[in-house]
Amino acid sequence: MRRHSAAPSHVVLRLLLTLLFCLPVSSALTTHQAVAATTDLVNPGFETGNLNGWTPSGTAFQGAVTSDAGWGWGCCFNQQGTYHLWGFKSGGDAAVGTLTSDAFTLSGTGMVSLLVSGGQDLNNLYVALVAADGTVVQKATGTNDEAYRRVTWDARDRVGQQLRIKVVDQATGGWGHINLDDVRTGLDQPPGAPSTAPVAYWNFAEHQGTSTVEGISHQADPISYVFNHAVYKPNSDPLWQPTAAGDGDLSGALKFDGYSTWVTRSASSVPLTPDGLTIDTWVAPQAFEWGDGGKVSAIVNQQDAGAHLGFSLGVGRHGVWTFGVGTGDAWREVTAPKSAALTAGDWAHLVATFDPAHGNMRLYLNGTQVAQSAIPTGVTLHPAPVPLLIGRHNQPEIINGTFAVNMFSGLIDEVKLYNRPLDAAEVTTGHGTVLSTFAHGVIPAAHMTQDRSRYDGDKYRPGYHFTAPNHWMNEPHAPIFIKGHYHLFYQNNVHGPYWHNISWGHAVSTDLVHWRDLPVALAPTADSVAPDGVWSGGSTVDKDGNPVLFITAGNDSQRPNQAVGTARPVDPTDPDLVHWAMDPQLVTQQDPNANVGTGRKVRVGEFRDPTVWKEGNTWFELVGSGVQTTGGADVGGTALLYTSTDLVNWTYVGPLQTGDVGAYPKSGQVWELPTFLPIGKDAQGRQRNALIVNPAFSGPSPYSSKNTLYWVGTWDAATRTWTPDSTVPRMFDYGEHFTGPSGMVDSNGRSLLFSIAQDRRTEQAHYDAGWAHNAGLPVELTMRPDGDLGIRPVAETANLHAGAPLLDVTGPMGIAAVNQQLAGIKGDMLQVHLTLKPGTAQRFGLDVLRSPGDEEHTRFFYDTANGGTFGVDRTKTGSNSNVDSNLGVQSGPLVLDGGQVTLDVFVDRSMVEAYANSYKSVTTRAYDVRNDSLGLQLWGDGSVVQSMTVWKMNSMTD
Repeated sequence: MRRHSAAPSHVVLRLLLTLLFCLPVSSALTTHQAVAATTDLVNPGFETGNLNGWTPSGTAFQGAVTSDAGWGWGCCFNQQGTYHLWGFKSGGDAAVGTLTSDAFTLSGTGMVSLLVSGGQDLNNLYVALVAADGTVVQKATGTNDEAYRRVTWDARDRVGQQLRIKVVDQATGGWGHINLDDVRTGLDQPPGAPSTAPVAYWNFAEHQGTSTVEGISHQADPISYVFNHAVYKPNSDPLWQPTAAGDGDLSGALKFDGYSTWVTRSASSVPLTPDGLTIDTWVAPQAFEWGDGGKVSAIVNQQDAGAHLGFSLGVGRHGVWTFGVGTGDAWREVTAPKSAALTAGDWAHLVATFDPAHGNMRLYLNGTQVAQSAIPTGVTLHPAPVPLLIGRHNQPEIINGTFAVNMFSGLIDEVKLYNRPLDAAEVTTGHGTVLSTFAHGVIPAAHMTQDRSRYDGDKYRPGYHFTAPNHWMNEPHAPIFIKGHYHLFYQNNVHGPYWHNISWGHAVSTDLVHWRDLPVALAPTADSVAPDGVWSGGSTVDKDGNPVLFITAGNDSQRPNQAVGTARPVDPTDPDLVHWAMDPQLVTQQDPNANVGTGRKVRVGEFRDPTVWKEGNTWFELVGSGVQTTGGADVGGTALLYTSTDLVNWTYVGPLQTGDVGAYPKSGQVWELPTFLPIGKDAQGRQRNALIVNPAFSGPSPYSSKNTLYWVGTWDAATRTWTPDSTVPRMFDYGEHFTGPSGMVDSNGRSLLFSIAQDRRTEQAHYDAGWAHNAGLPVELTMRPDGDLGIRPVAETANLHAGAPLLDVTGPMGIAAVNQQLAGIKGDMLQVHLTLKPGTAQRFGLDVLRSPGDEEHTRFFYDTANGGTFGVDRTKTGSNSNVDSNLGVQSGPLVLDGGQVTLDVFVDRSMVEAYANSYKSVTTRAYDVRNDSLGLQLWGDGSVVQSMTVWKMNSMTD
């Protein structure tokens, strides 16, 4: 052990004090936290781990930056953060020299404070505040003690001037070294400052940019946001909301997107005291998280709750909010009651106080106390050596290895921190002061329009296929036509581009291809039939012609936790049907003893995705589930059939059909989203239907989320009898991206099918892009002359054409001649209508998204061998961000129609669909690496072009 050069009696005394008082250093202190790059003084706490921003001379401070918590013969420095400057570290007491900071401009309060320890010699061993001309403005020395103490200098007369911090060591005897850490400039309050002033205040008045100025120190704090450094699009600012005069202090708030937006302030720049705390802020949550890990979505926090350090204000499930403080010995909390829960979409004023002098913690909502929790008098706030974060949890749970949850989604404004507890009168007064800035003194609406423009320039985000306005979507469902409007709902995570926190997104259209975004229709709600999830479902109309939604209601307190509930519009006369309310009672629940056949049992817990339709005076309902043997072996998926005459009381009929996963592994152990649609009548007048399902798997499967299967047969509603033509499942889409079917019969009698197009990107790509998945084009189902299912895009896709065709070829023509005309046509939002005959070619087709040198293309082909094959060759398709590196070839049988194949091909950036002979389709994705992969080219020498038309396509929002 290296000994100190002081006299032995000094060493003995220090060792005795160490034995009496030294405590283990919390592991939290080992967390390296870099100081925000926007601070005026570079590296004020040496948290870079070196002398970056400082210039040494001599040997006293070379190598003196250390993370040591104690000095070897004793403990503890009690440094702020991880690193500090220990003058003894490099050359002991004999070394001499100086250390000078880079120049900085003093701002904020004009106060400078720093942690100093070491030897006591004001003439030869000191830290100084130095003017530009070298004049020493203030200086301080140690107290012959290694433990830091804070020294504060009043330099208000130097605000706006260039200054430096200079450390001087010209002492060589015992205690001939000095230590420094955590220099704070312009943060601390001056003597006699009004006790009512906050110590930190963010009012987000910038309305643009990637930083926000804290109003007391005037330091700019960085705003993290995924598109500050965008990967797939040009950079763009965080989501600042538009200003509005009547919104007063809340005008132009910052919107936190729920997964990538937060504000950071370094730990050393938060001047809190241990004896009291108030957090005062306005928030408008957009949605509520599940509360993974039992943690809140952080509004403001600087915490390590496990180590009982710091503080946190956040909102949990269903809007219940909580304030926590670490007092070293415990983590103490106060939680608002359900009656004071926040409401999604509404502004609320939150105040949380920590008052150890009076032994309580309190919560105030809109100026009124709503909760109080007792704490021991005399406990103190123990700070956490981590950054203060607004909008992000200091210790979040991680989803899919990529997404930090426990983050706030919505608007935050007027964040104030006080290093004392406000009393009730002050809270009420403060609330009234902000109210007075609003038009008519009324809290304004929270402006959280889902602005699609944040994705402008994304080379992969589809333009005319339906996408959620933000973040994650999976299957669109429950389509319904009411009073001239098509309504489409979809599974949506408002918090980020990952599967979690699912609600029902909502959009409306008059033509199936141009869509207008509406607010979230349904979300998990406390004390409802669906507190834990509102999953996919269907729709119908009641006896009065009003729409009714059928939801998969998630309730984890029940077993099974999936059942069927209903929701109805609050105002059925509203053409947009914006507001919906869940009915208080479930309508269909899984019976674990349901009869699904001799020697079989229903797969308990799998019961979801109702689809409902009416025939005559009877409503029919299908619910997806699975069947096992009584011994527990999987039989296959099933669609369970129910009937009702009032939409409330349902009678179980039995399985409409059960699959055979052993014989057909692609058909899955469970069927999701069973869709049952009429496609016409046969020659005998019998009703022909198609049953379409989404296979689900009980474990990992190479077929998961890739295919949709169907059966065609006859349906007799009177006898509830379904007779499929064959038990063999069929595919109408040969790609690996068409899933999630949901259907409806529209006012024209058309059977329409909607789908989700899996994007199959990596989770990191989802994070960087900010969105995941999109819908396929709506398609019309028909019955072919042979009785099989036909499929074609709805005629309304023509409404997307941007003017006259780019190319219009009629009459037989060789492909070389057509390719000459195609050479000048480029685009990634196109429709191609093409009829080809094989001629002398065995294989022929069309390349889309082709680069000039053919380094990349997506190839649709027809092969005449073996009765005919239609498919896509993706061996040259761009795979940037794709979860699969080998995209391969996907295909299936297709017989020529009249000796030719007619293709309708839709190119929409990364989304590509092709429909062949209104019978089979291929849905695929292309994430081209090159920016010039925009061309079209026919291939297959000897084939003949009968006709070809190419249109540029407009956006779904145009």
